[in-house]
Amino acid sequence: MRLLSQVNLNSLKIVESAARHRNFTRAGEEQFITASAVSQRVKSLEDQLRFKIFLRGGNAVSLTPEGETYVSRVREALERIVAASMEATGQSQEHVLKISVLPTFAARWLFPRLPLFQRQYPDIEMRVSTSYATHEFSTSEFDVEIRYGDGRFPELSADLLFKEDLTPVCSRKLFHEILGDKPLSKVKPEDLRHFTLLHSDTCTQNWQSWLDFAGAGSVLHETKSIYFDSCLMSYEAAGAGLGFAVANRAYMASDIRAERLVAPFAVHHPNTAGWYFVCPDKTLPARKVSLFKQWITAEAALTQSQLDAEIGG
Repeated sequence: MRLLSQVNLNSLKIVESAARHRNFTRAGEEQFITASAVSQRVKSLEDQLRFKIFLRGGNAVSLTPEGETYVSRVREALERIVAASMEATGQSQEHVLKISVLPTFAARWLFPRLPLFQRQYPDIEMRVSTSYATHEFSTSEFDVEIRYGDGRFPELSADLLFKEDLTPVCSRKLFHEILGDKPLSKVKPEDLRHFTLLHSDTCTQNWQSWLDFAGAGSVLHETKSIYFDSCLMSYEAAGAGLGFAVANRAYMASDIRAERLVAPFAVHHPNTAGWYFVCPDKTLPARKVSLFKQWITAEAALTQSQLDAEIGG
């Protein structure tokens, strides 16, 4: 057995890549070597360690219990090496906050407020990615994610920003074209049968849920529908006058206040799910993370209090 002090750093990078992808071919593509070369590097390291890192099954591989522990420690060590190298060359990431956000949350709620955070903390550099996918923090570059769900995110810190509260909205122009000068207080959920309903492939049950809650479930089968690939596009279509979209109240509040959109129904359908600030416990003490958490939770609380006041009014 060769001395462990002679373990090659590239071999550790290859093993980490193979563990992350669970596939030697993909690891080879990432490291610019063949799958066979990956397998040889792994075998050589296993011979030095005297235990199996992977269980092999064709192209797919899985970690052994010993491999899980080993790769976890290797990953931490590699991260420290990269951090030390960046710090030594003046490229420290301590001021760079990397967040992953759901696209509609980003466009309709976060982006209009983000300049406030930038003005308050100009030294923090924001890198924002929008995605419907969730990521494994151990293998991704993100410090923070904004996730939708019930708050149960195993082994992660999760703080509720606000819960979903659905309401139908349409352009003021379209509303008056269809219903004339009918007072908003006289509009009933059944009146939606006169409009086109705008649906989203990412929120497929929202219309049925709201209509059932409002006691007008049959409307869904009595009116025309248009389908979009995202909630964001259905909201844009509502603003353009194509029909009624059912939307989270927090997303549309500014358009309703500015009278660009109409939300005529007094039926409020709060959901048990909502949007959460999510990150690993170990990243919470980092200044960039703690400051962003303080800021976004305060902004969310302000949003919620405004909505509560408007609903109460």
